[in-house]
Amino acid sequence: MRVWRRSASICGVILGTILVAAQAHPETDSPGEITGGVTLFKKSMLRGLRESNERGGILVYLTGFLQPAPERSLDLDQRERRFVPDLLPVVVGQTVEFPNHDSIYHNVFSVSSVQSFDLGQYKGDDPPRQVRFERAGLVPVYCNIHPEMLSYVVVLENEAFALSEPDGSFVIPDVPPGDWVAHAWIPGAQRTSQPVHIVPGGNAELQFELRQTEPIKPHHRKDGSNYPKKKDRYDR
Repeated sequence: MRVWRRSASICGVILGTILVAAQAHPETDSPGEITGGVTLFKKSMLRGLRESNERGGILVYLTGFLQPAPERSLDLDQRERRFVPDLLPVVVGQTVEFPNHDSIYHNVFSVSSVQSFDLGQYKGDDPPRQVRFERAGLVPVYCNIHPEMLSYVVVLENEAFALSEPDGSFVIPDVPPGDWVAHAWIPGAQRTSQPVHIVPGGNAELQFELRQTEPIKPHHRKDGSNYPKKKDRYDR
């Protein structure tokens, strides 16, 4: 089975590398559906944990079978010195475009061991640049000019995934019958997993708990150097 290996650093936290499942060709008749919810706990001012009311955007996904990548490409926007969205699930083989909607330069890059790339500097009136993601795993994405810009491309082995709604609920449709492993993850939390069995045409309900307690550590520029201090930095 493909499994995510946990890494000690935030760049590899949570998802790691997927290995090809022995059951790589699931049954094709009567797919099922997975519904459920995610409860998120965060650190409180008193150093304890409290249940958060902000439960949207948590990634829930399945491993254990392969599906081809959709032909459509996805966008990871650069807008107002932010990446939008800050978490983007894709399927192995899918292409992501990185349009710049700002009037200043950005330089999108990643030094991930899963897939590293450097798109160079370009502004909003330049054509968007793109990357085809060839391996499953977690790919943190940065801007070489603006240290506050950070997003995570999560490269999955199939399309059986969902991002939770603000109340933590999620629906994963069209799940092939079989025995799989379901995972939930958000930046700053350790991945949590549980097995799930789908019968032809059947439904399953899952509940997850995540603890978002790990700080997002500062990162370096693509050459390994520190970012200039804000007063010494200028945007072009």
